Amino acid sequence: MNIKWKRLIEGVLLSFVPFFLFVFFVYGSQIYLLSEKNASESEIFLGSLYNSDENNNRNIEETEEIIEEKDLISNDINANAVISVEVDFLNLNTERVIFEKNADLKLPIASLTKLMTALISFENYNLSDIIVISDAADLQPPMKTDFKLGDAFSVQEFINVMLIESSNKAALALSEKIGTENFIFLMNKKAKELGLKNTFFTDPTGISSKNVSTVKELIILVKYILNNYPEIAQISTIKNYELDNFGKITNTNQLLVEIPNIILSKTGFTNYANGCLLLILNNLENNKYLINIILGADDRFLEMRRLINWENIIEHNN
Repeated sequence: MNIKWKRLIEGVLLSFVPFFLFVFFVYGSQIYLLSEKNASESEIFLGSLYNSDENNNRNIEETEEIIEEKDLISNDINANAVISVEVDFLNLNTERVIFEKNADLKLPIASLTKLMTALISFENYNLSDIIVISDAADLQPPMKTDFKLGDAFSVQEFINVMLIESSNKAALALSEKIGTENFIFLMNKKAKELGLKNTFFTDPTGISSKNVSTVKELIILVKYILNNYPEIAQISTIKNYELDNFGKITNTNQLLVEIPNIILSKTGFTNYANGCLLLILNNLENNKYLINIILGADDRFLEMRRLINWENIIEHNN
């Protein structure tokens, strides 16, 4: 090959070098951009997985908190028996048990007894009849403001003071109108009629430790009262009451000023029974009553607050 052709071939080859460099640069750039895009998409995907796991973990943690709260109520609530039942406005037989602890345990009920005393009085007395405080009634443990020997008031007024201030004198005076033994017989007869197999009364006040029931059977009693004698429920939620020639009294249930929509309330306490408390709340949003009962609590108001707070958590998360 002569020198002329050799130089011609070398010139042609050298002319292709810039072209090859340009192609290599363009191709390399596309590969780099594609790899960056894939890396970015991978990060987004991995981030979504992380966020999904984080949300799932959060939901699990919230569920665990609810379960832990329920376990706390079940295991640590300072009461011998507790029940919370939701019932329908229009059909009180339609109910859902939200929470229960020792629901069938027979326990002393202290002044929750007075709900039955009021019921028997409504069913057997003329509310305008006059009752006089006897020696026996005057010997009952007094409240801060209470009846005195010889005081004469109507059956209605005795019922009011008995339910609002939990007057033992009023309860015994009401029973004496037909004879205390006959009255107690009617209390137990009514319990039997309502199917309360573990409920028994030996006095109309609740002072006796032999006045017993279960939280489950007390639900039946208060549903009967709501259906047939709503006046008892109305009286029980009066916060303050004044009676001529008697004085001013305040309801024994301090939660009436804290918790809205209470439609029935009764407190009870003896050294043997410890603290007892019954509350019925009105939930207008879903046309339901919420019946809460606590027996044998060291602090009945504290335990009722805890129970209601727990119910609000459950309702909020449903």
